[in-house]
Order: sequence, then C-alpha cells, then structure tokens
Amino acid sequence: MKTKLIVPVFAIAAFLFCQVGSAQPEPETLLPSFEIQPGGKDKTQPPDKKKQPEEKKIAPETDIFTQAPTMSSEFPTGFNPQMLGDFGVFFAKQTFTFTGTQTITKTTNVFVGGPNGTPKSLVRSTTTTTTQPVTQTQTITVPYASSAAAFKIAENESPRPTDRVFFVWNYFGALRGPDNGPATQSVSNVQTTIPGPRGLQTTVATAVITDFPAPPRATANLHREIFGFEKTFLNGFASIELRVPFVQMTGNIEGIGAQNIGDMTIIGKYAFLLDNTTGNVISGGLAITAPTGPGIQTIDGNLHSTLLQPWFGYIFNADTFFLHAFHSIVVPTDVRDVTLFFNDVGINYWLYRAAPDRALNYIVPMIEAHLTTPLNHRNQEGVIFVPDALVMTAGVHLGILRNGNVSIGVATPVTGPRVFNIETFVQLNWRY
Repeated sequence: MKTKLIVPVFAIAAFLFCQVGSAQPEPETLLPSFEIQPGGKDKTQPPDKKKQPEEKKIAPETDIFTQAPTMSSEFPTGFNPQMLGDFGVFFAKQTFTFTGTQTITKTTNVFVGGPNGTPKSLVRSTTTTTTQPVTQTQTITVPYASSAAAFKIAENESPRPTDRVFFVWNYFGALRGPDNGPATQSVSNVQTTIPGPRGLQTTVATAVITDFPAPPRATANLHREIFGFEKTFLNGFASIELRVPFVQMTGNIEGIGAQNIGDMTIIGKYAFLLDNTTGNVISGGLAITAPTGPGIQTIDGNLHSTLLQPWFGYIFNADTFFLHAFHSIVVPTDVRDVTLFFNDVGINYWLYRAAPDRALNYIVPMIEAHLTTPLNHRNQEGVIFVPDALVMTAGVHLGILRNGNVSIGVATPVTGPRVFNIETFVQLNWRY
C-alpha cells in the first residue's frame, strides 16, 4: 500500500528532530588588553586577572523551539515552502449495465359452459412462477480519476520562481458521486382466451414483475503521484515548470477504475515583484494542460479538453508569519467541459528556524483554504459536473538539510457535498 510511505517519512522526521540543538555554543574569547606607555610606545600588558571579567557560562541549547529565528536573508532564494493545495474532484455521466430480476407468474384456467347459458364452471387451474435475471443500461454520475490530474496551479506550488525537482503523492479515501435515484419496478399483466371443443374455454393470465435495485452510489479510492521540475531564468524572475501525473483508481463499479499516465501540465511563471530582502513576491503566468493522457468517456462521447489556466499569486511576509495565495480560472477548449474559478489562500508560521546547513533547519505548520467555484455546468445534468466546495488543508513543512523540503498534510471538504472523506499529502521538493 502506498499509505505505508507515510511511516518512513515520519521516522526520518523524528530522527532529525533528535539531532537539532546538539551543537553547543563556543565560550567567549577574551582579547589581551593594550596599554600605551609614555613616549608613544605600545606595550602589551598581560590581562589583569583581578580586573578580568568572568567568563559567561552558557548552557547547551537543547530545546529547538527556544532558539532565535534565523533572518530570512540567511536562507537561499526560494526559502518559503510551497502551498500544499488540494485536488479538484470531477464527476462524469456514464452508462453502465446493471442486473435486476424478472418474475413471471402464469395462471391457466380451464372452464366449461353450463346448459342454457348458465355461468361457466372451473374445470382446473394451474399456476407456474419463474424468476430470471435481466439487465438494464442506466446513466449514473461517477467520480473519475481526471486525466488532467495535476493541472491546478495551487498544488505544490510557490508564487516565487524556484529551481527545484519534486515528487508528490496523494491518497483520496472514499471518493463518491451523488445518489443515482431510487429502485424501480415495472408490472405488466396480459390475459388471453382460447376457445376449445365441447364448450371448453381456456384463459391464460400472465403477470410480469421486473425489479431493479437503486443504482449504486459510485465510490472509489484514488492514489496519485506527480513527478516534475521547475527551472528559473531571467535572473530568477521567471521560470518554466513541467508536471507529469500518474493515477490509480479502484471503484465499486466495474468500469470506473483507472491506471494510467495523466495529462502533462506546463506552467509559465513571472515575478512582477521579487524582493529578496523581505521575501515578498507578486507573480503571474499561464498553465497549459495538454491532452496527452486518456480521455473521459461520457454519454456524449469522449471528452478530452486542453486546459488554459491564467493565474496570479503572491507571498507576503510578516515576522514569523507569511501568507501565500493563488487565484486562477481554468478554461477548457471543449464547451461541454466545465470552467472553474479557484481561490487558494494559506497562512504559515515559522515555528522554528536554524542555520540552513542544519539537518532540520525549519518547521512551518500551515493551514490553507481552497474554494472551487464552477462557472458553468453547475448542476448534475451535464456530462461533466463539479460541485461548489470549500476544502481545508492542514499540515507541516520540514526543512531538510540546506535544499530539501518535506511537506505532510491532510485535507477534507467543509462545505457542499462531501465528495470524499479525506485527502493525504506527502510532497518532496529539492532546490538546486
């Protein structure tokens, strides 16, 4: 299971915690005093032991959280950890074949007519009942492992252009679509009369009852991995980035699973404001997600858009806090697809900072709010459906050695339909 990756990550983090604060400060060094003698000659005098100040005794620092923060200028460019983000959940209308039961009850009655037109009398009656499976094609709304699985700008991203390589792992538990309607039942009754010899008459009554249970609510578990890199140019004011996603999804309905490489995303970034003294950044750019992976099969045919995502973001630092945010609009090239408006804001706190060459050089807890607003196809009648949702993300960034960052977090919806229970993150970034 990929969830086992979390265990070694936490073990490494625990080990690094134990290493912090092990270095002890060196004692102060006293310089010899100099005395100017008459005649202008300098004569070095040995320090007066009686007047020599006492050496300060400094206890070894053992609590990493009591050390004074290191100034941001001591960190390499791009020291602010990236935003964790969240992954938008999409739903598509697809057709599936479901199995029901059909019960056929046939009753045969034989009558004979009485003399002088008297009413018929029943000679015999037989009834047979058979049950057999039947199939029916139904249209339901299901979650899907979007081939554009790494398109959202706010995922594992910083507004500051940065030279880095990265790896992201996500797990979604209990992705689920909406209810797909109630159970259905159909009943038909047919009766035929067959005249016979010597006044006999046969009637055959056939009752057919067909039952289909409620279409199942589609659920799935999703694993996703993203490999990528970012490279700066124009003296660090711009960068180009590539993301390559892999998805594995298993569901409760045959046909909604997936195991494939998703659509690749290229991100262009330019910093209009890049202040290395304060760490403040204002940037913008364009993300393009190309249809390099498999498309989505819907009731209206295959759907596979190119996604154009103009965006802007910023970082503002205030002592031990910093805020970063992204705002973007995702415009698909296929009008059947949904246009999305993303607003993502995160607040981070420098709980601990040490020299950049320490094994663990910072601890930054964080909390983020991610608002997804569909601008069209807002109901479940379209071939693609994305609900309004506010997702909260919480976690921690750990600075590893001089250039590494390990981020661990969880996310869950707090408004709208709870289309998944929990999302977990592990993100590895290495600056170069």
